[in-house]
Amino acid sequence: MSIFTPTNQIRLTNVAVVRMKRAGKRFEIACYKNKVVGWRSGVEKDLDEVLQTHSVFVNVSKGQVAKKEDLISAFGTDDQTEICKQVGSASCSITHSHAHRQHQDLCS
Repeated sequence: MSIFTPTNQIRLTNVAVVRMKRAGKRFEIACYKNKVVGWRSGVEKDLDEVLQTHSVFVNVSKGQVAKKEDLISAFGTDDQTEICKQVGSASCSITHSHAHRQHQDLCS
């Protein structure tokens, strides 16, 4: 009996999923939680420091990458970096514990 171990699997840790709905489809990117706020406020300038990967997903947690045709119909381009910049300015979902820590940091 052999055990299959995937060698090309990328683990995303400390992830903040940033979502954008456009042209009737939802697109997501995987970012570092602590860097998203800095990117939006203009403190962080380097997109590579914000993104965990330059891929645009339909579902980050399942690893489902968006189709090229969907990207072109929604954004007019298939340039993943440009799309990541547009999606990066959209709404961000963070965990309850992370939001609580941010609140504690602001209050102290």
